[in-house]
Amino acid sequence: MSITVQLAHFSDCHSHFDGAPMRFSPVGESEWRTQCGGYARILSRLTALRQQADAAGQTCLLLHGGDTFQGSLYFNRFKGRANADLLSLLQPDAMVIGNHEFDLGNGPLVEFLRQLDFPVLAANLDSSQEPADTPLRLRGLHMLHDARRPWHKRIIDGVPFALLGITLPQMAAIANPDAYTHFHGIEETLVAAISDIKAEGIHHIILLSHLGLEQDKRLAARFPEFSLIIGGHTHSQLGDLAPLGLESDGSYPLMVNDVAILHAAHSALCLGVCELEFDARGRVRRSQGQLEWLPWQPWPFDSAPPAGLHFCEPAPELEAHLAKRYRPELETMTQRIVTRLAGPLHHQRLPDANLPAGSQVAPLVAHAMLTGAREQVGQVDFALHNAGGVRCALEPGPLSEADIAGRLLPFAIPLTLYRVHGHELAEALEGAIDNATNNGVTGNGSGSFPYTAGVRFSYQADKPKGARITRLEWEASPGQWQPIEADAIYRGVSSAYTASGKEGYTALARTLTQHNQELGITLADAFIRWARYLPELSVMPPLLVYQGPGAMS
Repeated sequence: MSITVQLAHFSDCHSHFDGAPMRFSPVGESEWRTQCGGYARILSRLTALRQQADAAGQTCLLLHGGDTFQGSLYFNRFKGRANADLLSLLQPDAMVIGNHEFDLGNGPLVEFLRQLDFPVLAANLDSSQEPADTPLRLRGLHMLHDARRPWHKRIIDGVPFALLGITLPQMAAIANPDAYTHFHGIEETLVAAISDIKAEGIHHIILLSHLGLEQDKRLAARFPEFSLIIGGHTHSQLGDLAPLGLESDGSYPLMVNDVAILHAAHSALCLGVCELEFDARGRVRRSQGQLEWLPWQPWPFDSAPPAGLHFCEPAPELEAHLAKRYRPELETMTQRIVTRLAGPLHHQRLPDANLPAGSQVAPLVAHAMLTGAREQVGQVDFALHNAGGVRCALEPGPLSEADIAGRLLPFAIPLTLYRVHGHELAEALEGAIDNATNNGVTGNGSGSFPYTAGVRFSYQADKPKGARITRLEWEASPGQWQPIEADAIYRGVSSAYTASGKEGYTALARTLTQHNQELGITLADAFIRWARYLPELSVMPPLLVYQGPGAMS
């Protein structure tokens, strides 16, 4: 017997409850810029889809591919509380845990999960070693389907479906789960879960995956038992998007080994909408749908709008909820001007010929971190920050609290004070640059490139590993630079993410970690406090000399 299901899906919203700016280049028309998406319009579209499904005697599922945390001023101010509140108004049927849900450790994730009334999936998450006296416990949460009970059974029109979730196993390397939270391998987890599901006679298996599109393709090829994979993590967008002037990562749905794969971009810009017909064996035999972008403005051209644009009014109940509970504080922050810029300050992760010292913004962030740490605890020798933690360049004009906390430094990660030996600092700088530039290692991306305050250094890519930091000095007093001594101990401040040794900064977490101290302020807090006393932001003197591959010594 076949069954038809109406499906809506999204992922990687990163607390963009108001959506985000979007740029379309429709065929035959000029570029069109508009605000797009947001939870109020998503709810409006969902309400219509649910009514249509109900009228047809069908079920409408809403599935979330993970990463609801981080990324906007809403999260910076309200953390997971706003996410739980607003996501619950959309009434998802299930969600998989993404890596950013662990950015602030287990505690904020637990508080978020406690407020939800729908299944949250992560079959490879193992919290069995969690101490019994942990104040905020992951283990045993009612709606969490982890290694203890890996999947959720859902009956749809008399047919049993299994909803199964899988998240990134390298979570400890890219986020901040507590030390007793472990993540099992993907294949071993899925083999065991599928065996359990099949033993119950269930043939319709939906995998919610926060692994990225390429990994989803591999899973579809490896596990033909899956009916459908709802993905996230790589912000991939599928379908015929050429009429909108957008790039596509494949067809919608993307069929691999008879398994349907669906992704829906990011930032709540759009909703994936698909009607799927499953046969008795759980195979998708017919599908019809697309990504639906939700513009705020009407179509501005005389031509008919292309497929893929859905124009609707925001759901008034969710719009009113945002306006009453959350936006007033954000609007106040928009009105509070911190400082100004006479000219642009550029941000790029890696140095190049045009900007040989790299980002002009990241060193300012490091300086603000150092100032904020010194205000709290006195003597701090240096600040070290990764380029990926800075999210935009700065344009001339006023800079508000909202600009800083919502765009420049939206990741609400606390600052951490730590102690390292001089040789470990050198090793961390080298490891971070090697990681960012794939110099002898396969890195995690250019975001690990380091920027500093209170420390200056030179890096030469062609030197042997372990000898690429050719100069390393610290500012013992204003304007007085001294060589870093290999066995001396120095006090540094970084984001908790960097201080825990992620993405090449391994040496920071190697020794003396018992002295780490969380300062209770975020990057945005430190920058706002520091910049408020500056009449104008300007470029600081460079503190690094970078010589890439082939440079002469």
